[in-house]
Amino acid sequence: MKYAFATLLVLNFLTETLAAASLIGGSEGVIAAGKGNMWSMHYGFAALAIASVSLWSWRSRSNLSVVTVVLGILLTFHTGLLVSLLLAGDQQAGVVMHAVLATLSIFLFFQRSKWCTA
Repeated sequence: MKYAFATLLVLNFLTETLAAASLIGGSEGVIAAGKGNMWSMHYGFAALAIASVSLWSWRSRSNLSVVTVVLGILLTFHTGLLVSLLLAGDQQAGVVMHAVLATLSIFLFFQRSKWCTA
């Protein structure tokens, strides 16, 4: 389970860092500053923040309290984004990636006390 949690942290970091880079640097990112309706760029900075959770928690990935908070944040984020992407229906790759991350987050959340040491 510890390897699964480490995998979740790495996948979360890679997925959200790439999303942040494409959203912040894309056509509706910083180069479009001042033109309004820049939700793409705003989400890019949110993606960067959620990617950073993996880095901030890496050293404490065996601490039950830290793992509980991180999994709670990740399962809320990825499940919410999965619902949003399913409703929009236009980003199948995002649906698959967030479905994997949400499922892994939920599974690990309910198994965390079996493999974490406080």
